[in-house]
Amino acid sequence: PDYESTIRDKVQALKTPHMPPVLTRAAQMVEKLRADIVAPPPKKVEPEAPAPEVKPQPVEVHAPQPTPVQLAREIIGPILGPLATGGIVIVVVVAMLFQREDLRDRLIRLCSAGRLNVAIQVLDDAARRVSRYLLMQLVVNASYGIPVGLGLYLIGIPNALLWGLLATLLRFIPFLGPWIAALFPIALAVAVDPGWTKLAYTLALFVLMEVVSNNIIEVWLYGSGTGISSVALLVAAVFWTWLWGPAGLFLSTPLTVCLLVLGRHVPGLKFLGVLLGSEPVLPPDAQFYQRMLSMDPEGMLDLASKFISERSAAAFYDEIFIPALTMAEADRHAGTLAERRQKFIFETSRELIEELERQGSADEETPPDAAGMTSGEQRPALVIIPASDDADELAALMLRHLLRERRIQATVTMITTPPDDTRALVAGDRAELVVVSAVPPAAAIGARRACRRLRRYGTRAPVIVGIWSRETTAAESQIRLQLTTETVVTQLADAALRIERQSEAEVSAVDARSAPETAPSALHRREPEPAMLFDSVIREVAQVFEVPVALVNLVETDQAFWRAHAAHRPREGPVHSEPTEDLLLRDHVVATDTLLVVEDVTKDRRFTSDSFLIERGIRFYACAPLRTQNGLTVGYLCVVDTRARQINDQQEALLKQRATDLIAALEASGTSQAPLPADPLSS
Repeated sequence: PDYESTIRDKVQALKTPHMPPVLTRAAQMVEKLRADIVAPPPKKVEPEAPAPEVKPQPVEVHAPQPTPVQLAREIIGPILGPLATGGIVIVVVVAMLFQREDLRDRLIRLCSAGRLNVAIQVLDDAARRVSRYLLMQLVVNASYGIPVGLGLYLIGIPNALLWGLLATLLRFIPFLGPWIAALFPIALAVAVDPGWTKLAYTLALFVLMEVVSNNIIEVWLYGSGTGISSVALLVAAVFWTWLWGPAGLFLSTPLTVCLLVLGRHVPGLKFLGVLLGSEPVLPPDAQFYQRMLSMDPEGMLDLASKFISERSAAAFYDEIFIPALTMAEADRHAGTLAERRQKFIFETSRELIEELERQGSADEETPPDAAGMTSGEQRPALVIIPASDDADELAALMLRHLLRERRIQATVTMITTPPDDTRALVAGDRAELVVVSAVPPAAAIGARRACRRLRRYGTRAPVIVGIWSRETTAAESQIRLQLTTETVVTQLADAALRIERQSEAEVSAVDARSAPETAPSALHRREPEPAMLFDSVIREVAQVFEVPVALVNLVETDQAFWRAHAAHRPREGPVHSEPTEDLLLRDHVVATDTLLVVEDVTKDRRFTSDSFLIERGIRFYACAPLRTQNGLTVGYLCVVDTRARQINDQQEALLKQRATDLIAALEASGTSQAPLPADPLSS
C-alpha cells in the first residue's frame, strides 16, 4: 500500500499516448479485448410470440451466515495441514537423531546381507557425497545471495538484506528456486521506482548472477563432488517433482546421489551407476576402438593428439592403441569383425602412426633425417620383424616411432616382405639387434614361429620378443613361450628403453675398442647418456605411479640430487637440496635387499621421527636400491607422494625392473666403479 500511488502512475503511464509505440498498441489491444469480453452479446430480433403464461414466483433459499467457528475452520484449516505435517517431520527427525546409532546398526544389518564391509562402504560413500553436495551447495548459494543482496542495496530496493537471504535459501530448490527468489525484488522494483531504471538493473543483476554462478562458481566448487551427470540431474528433478511435488524437487539431488552409490556398490544395480554417473563408462582404449569400428579417422586422431599432449606417445601406444588393436584382433579371430572394418582399421592405423611420427618430428628442434637419425650419428643396425599379421606390423611401426624419438635407426620388415629379403637382413651378423613384434591373442604362436625362422636364418644377433599385452608380465610370457636366449618385453616403452640401453653399450664398446690405449675411456666421455637414461626412467615411473615426484639418488655423493617430474606442470631442472643430518631413510634404503615401501610415513614407526620427510609433507615413499653385481649399493630409485597410498604388484615389478636397468647402465658406463662427481646424473 505504501507504493500504491507509484503503481497507479505506472498503470496510467502505460495508457498514455506518449509511451513507446509497441506498448501503445499492446495497451489498445488489451483494452479492445476487455471491451469485447465485458460487452453483452447483441440481442436477436425474434418474431412476436404469444404472451407467456404467468408462472409462480420462485422461492429463494438463502444459507445462514457462517458462524465465527465455521469461518475459523475455513481459514485456518488450509494452514493447519502443512503445519501439522511439519510438526510430525520435526518430531520424527528429533527421535531419529536421539537413536541415530541404533538406527544405523539396524540399517546396516538390513542392507548388508552378510557383507558388512560393502554396507559400510555404501553408507560412507553416500554420506560423503551428500555432505559434500550440501556443503558446496551452501557455499554456492552464499556466493550467490551475498552479491544479490549488495546489488539490490546499491540499486535501491527496500529490504535488500532480506531478499539476499531469501535468494540464498531458495536456491536449494533446483532450477526454480532462484527465479522464485527474484520475483519479490522485481515486483518491488516496479512498485518503488516511478521509472523503469531499477527494474532493468534488477533483472540484469539476477541474469548476471545466474550466468556467473552456473558457469563459473558451480563448475569450480562442485567439480566431481556428486559424480552425477548434468542430464541425470535434470531427469531426476523432473521425476522426483512428478512423484512428490516441490519436496521431490528439493530432494532430487540427494536421492539421486544415493541411487548412484547403490549402483556402484551393489552388483545387481550397476545399471544405475552407468545411467547416472558422470565418469566415462568406456575406458580410453575402448573409446579408441569404438572410433575404429565407427570408421572415424578424425576422432581417432583427436583422441590420440589429446592423450599425447597430456602424457606421451609411448603411453598412448601402450595404454590405448595396443589394447584397441588387441580387441580388434580378438573380434577378427572370432569372425565377428566385418571385412570392410578390418581394412579400415589397418589402413587408418598405419596412416595415424605416420601422422604422429610427422608431428613428433616437427616438434623437435633438430629433426631426424630420412633414416630416422641426426646427421653424424651412427647407431647399430636394428631390425623389427612382425610375427604374423597386420596388427603385429602396426605395433612394429609404433616401436620404430618411439626409437626415432631416441635417435635410433630401425628397419621394419612388412608382412608382405619375401622370406629371402628378411633372411638377407638378419642372417649371421648383419643385424646388431632383432625385435619380434606380436599382438595378442595369437601373439604366443606367432612369436614362437618367428623365433624358429630366425634360428633357421642363422641369426646371431640378440633377439627381443615383444608380446604387447598389459594382462601378463614379461616373466610369465617368457615361461609360456619357453624361450631361453631371447628377452621378452610386454610394453613398447620398455622395449625402447632396453634397445636404447643396449645401443649405448654397443656404441660405447666400439668407441673403447677404437680409442688409443693412452686416451681416456669413451665411457667417461659420453657424459649426457646416463642422465638422459635417468630422465627417461624418472618420467616413466612418475607417469605409471601418478605421483608428483620421482627421483634418483646416488648415496655416495655429498648432496642428494633431486630430479622431479610433475604430471601437470613443465619438467623442472635439477635442484640440489642441502645436506641433511637425518640419514634414517637412507640407512633403511641401503639396508633393504629389494624394495622399500612406506605407505604412510606418519604411521610407520621407523620414520615418524624423520624430520627430512615430515617437514616436506611426504606421506608415501617407495624406492628400489641400485645394487651392483658385487653387492655394493650405490643409490636408489624412488617415487614420492604427499598423500598416503598403496601400490600393486605390477608397480612393484616395474620399479624393480627400472632399478635393474639403471644399475646396468651405470655399470656399462663405468659410473659405479669411478669416483662420483657432485652431480651424479652427469657422470
